[in-house]
Amino acid sequence: MFTLSLVTPEKKLVTGAEIEEVFVPAYRGELNILPGHAPLMTTLSTGILRYRFKGESELHPVAISWGYCQVSPVGVNILAETAERPEEIDLARVNAARAKAAEKLALSDLNEEDLAKYQGKVERARIREEVASISKTTR
Repeated sequence: MFTLSLVTPEKKLVTGAEIEEVFVPAYRGELNILPGHAPLMTTLSTGILRYRFKGESELHPVAISWGYCQVSPVGVNILAETAERPEEIDLARVNAARAKAAEKLALSDLNEEDLAKYQGKVERARIREEVASISKTTR
């Protein structure tokens, strides 16, 4: 049995569910993890995590921002800073956050830290919008 647990500090999205595969946005690129994968530990970047339950053909997308992924012989454990299923994403809020971050990026007096912060906010908004749109096309 190969299982997935996906949690954030605030909620449990998936706990101990039997899966056939999971795609994770690892720091250096997407990883496709299948049963029998070599054990590993990696950091995750902002992106789309997708998983497929055993016996299903549909991939379930989740927008995540940063975290850790641990792969063992029995499954995958993911601790993400944030994680949202498509039905949890409020597109009006996403667009407002993107607009606010873009406004800040237009300022010429940003230091490196603020520049990275607002670029990250724009990227998170893009990923959340993409996950919400994936859901609408598969319904």
